[in-house]
Amino acid sequence: MQRGIEGDFPWQQPGLHETAKPLSIKEHIHVLNQEVRSISGWYLLEKEGTFPWAGQTVLYFVGNACVDASCCGMGGCRYALVPGFVHCLHCRQNPEGHWISEVVPIGDGKIRAAIVARLKEEELVSQVVFG
Repeated sequence: MQRGIEGDFPWQQPGLHETAKPLSIKEHIHVLNQEVRSISGWYLLEKEGTFPWAGQTVLYFVGNACVDASCCGMGGCRYALVPGFVHCLHCRQNPEGHWISEVVPIGDGKIRAAIVARLKEEELVSQVVFG
C-alpha cells in the first residue's frame, strides 16, 4: 500500500490550508482483463500503470474497445483511462478480491493536456478519458 505523503497535494502545502479547499478523493476499483459487454460491443482494460507528475503519481489504465454488434458498422480503439492522482494505491480489496485505490481527480486542463500527450506517445492510444 502506497499512501500520499504530507504536502503532496495543494491543500496540504504550508500557508494554503486556510484558503485552499481539498479536492474530493474518490475510490477506483482495479478490474483488469475482464470484458464488459454492451448491446453494441465491449471494452477491456488490460494494463495498469503509474508515472510521476510534479511530485505526485498519476494512475492510468490502458484498454481496448470494440463496436462489433452495431447496426451502423464496426470499429474500435485503444484508449487510456486516468482516474487521477494517487492518494492511496491498492489501499484494500473489495469482496470480489479487486484492489481499491483512492485518487484525486485531475481537473486542470493544462495538466490533462500534458498527460494526454504523454499517454498517446508512450501507450499508442487514440483517446484518453479522465474519470
